[in-house]
Amino acid sequence: MSSERGLITVISGPSGTGKGTLISGLMGIDSDMHYSVSATTREIRRGETEGVSYYFKTRREFEKLIKNGEVLEWDEFCGNLYGTLKSELQSRVDNGSDVILDITVKGALAIKEAFPDDSITVFLLPPSIKDLEDRIRGRKRETEEQLRDRLAEAEKEIAWVKKFDYVLISDSITEAPKRLKGIIDAERQRVRRNPDILKRMGLEVPDNAPKDA
Repeated sequence: MSSERGLITVISGPSGTGKGTLISGLMGIDSDMHYSVSATTREIRRGETEGVSYYFKTRREFEKLIKNGEVLEWDEFCGNLYGTLKSELQSRVDNGSDVILDITVKGALAIKEAFPDDSITVFLLPPSIKDLEDRIRGRKRETEEQLRDRLAEAEKEIAWVKKFDYVLISDSITEAPKRLKGIIDAERQRVRRNPDILKRMGLEVPDNAPKDA
């Protein structure tokens, strides 16, 4: 990977930690970041655009993509399939576009496996489990039983944090995006991500630089 290749940043973490808010905050201060476009089997809605809102597929097309290994991660919601196309990320990276995704823990690890040199994974944690409980309770969307189930699921997800490259605490809607940008900026400057600089200086490119650098 040369410095002109894009970087995939994958955000994951329990529901209620503010992943959407974090990404919105980041994109407000990093004009080079783009949000990944997912594929779906649901019908296109008024005002939506193919390739901008989603890549709209029939269920048969989507299932064929899964079978051929072209969907890196996917899930089903309300009878429709949603997933990340390998071609979408590959084209972004090859064109030098930095892209960010908000997906499940298993999905994040699948993308890391598919793009080991072009991606970083960031696990978003709440300041505490009590804070997460207060956030979810404040939404007033779940019954007490549903709340307990969600918190139990969150604790299971948090156990996966050691599989991720970075961990970030969602303690501030202004500071957390800045810390995330700091992580991404540092990744962009890694020696192995900038073999072109080494070449200009007549230096040897490290063995762990991507093969097409």
